[in-house]
Order: sequence, then structure tokens, then C-alpha cells
Amino acid sequence: MCSMSTGQCPSSSISGWQFNSHYDCVNAGYGVAQKTFQNLSELEEWDTNYINENKLVVKFECREVGKQI
Repeated sequence: MCSMSTGQCPSSSISGWQFNSHYDCVNAGYGVAQKTFQNLSELEEWDTNYINENKLVVKFECREVGKQI
């Protein structure tokens, strides 16, 4: 989760998923991001007002294994 108002992403994690192509990674990333965002409504502390106030988004990246940024 990232805040578009502060530019910070305090809850980052690295998944162990690997894909055969960039397309496959992006396709899965958007699917996971959408489900993650929809599931926030189940958490009391992540209500619509909190999401709007903090301009929260789900961020993901697709990187080749072994590549440096």
C-alpha cells in the first residue's frame, strides 16, 4: 500500500511469484492489486474516508530475477 499524498509505501512486501513474461506478471499484478484493494473494505480501519484522506493505492512492480534497479 502506498500513499499518493506522501509518496511513502510503508507496507511493502516481496512475493515469491515468478512468471515467464512481463505480460504475465502485469496481468497477475493488476488482478492481485484489485482483490487487495477490494478486501480493504472488510477491515474497519481502512474505510473509504481513510483511503480518500491518505490517497491510498496498491503498488506492484515486475522485475527480472537478478536484475538491479
